[in-house]
Amino acid sequence: MKSDDAILQKFGKNFPKGAVLFRDGERSKEMYVIHNGKVKITKQIGDSEKTLAVLGPGEFLGEMATLLDKPRSATAEVVEDSLLVVIEPHTVENMISENTNIALKIIKKLASRLLEANEKMEGLMLRDNMSRIVHILMRMAETGGMKDGNCIRVGVTPMELAQETGIDVHVVKGLMERLSQANIVTLEEKAINIKGMHKLKFLDFLEIEKETGKI
Repeated sequence: MKSDDAILQKFGKNFPKGAVLFRDGERSKEMYVIHNGKVKITKQIGDSEKTLAVLGPGEFLGEMATLLDKPRSATAEVVEDSLLVVIEPHTVENMISENTNIALKIIKKLASRLLEANEKMEGLMLRDNMSRIVHILMRMAETGGMKDGNCIRVGVTPMELAQETGIDVHVVKGLMERLSQANIVTLEEKAINIKGMHKLKFLDFLEIEKETGKI
């Protein structure tokens, strides 16, 4: 099996911020693996553009069009300078047929995305903005949070959180500031540190309001 360096040398390609990898409805078939950087997946629904996901290092995208020979079901845009592994359909098929570990990883990732989609739908059904923010933050902490001392660090910005929850970014910033004042989170430029994970349970809101008077 090729080393990571060999794979990057053969298939790696740099994409600048703002580059569009593919658009909804296109017939392109390449699959992408993110080595570093971030890619935003969006879909036009009516008159508005909805963000479906913001993917980071280790994530892959474009596999459905590659494996099923179908048009793209969403648009993918690079949101920061990124190094991606670009794989043609025949290469993907060979990798899957020759390596069961790769096939298993793809199956697990697709199953994980289905679960995330279900959880996201559940979160979007919540009407209260703070409940939605808490729900999404909890999911991010549980699936991709990094333990940092007594905190859990989630690599997300208020803008990305706004896109994920469908809430105006100014509202998100205000809610995050209130959580910060309540000593539940601390805010960084590109991350949120969760200091009180148990308090983020959205069924705990009344207790937080009673204790702090800020939420």
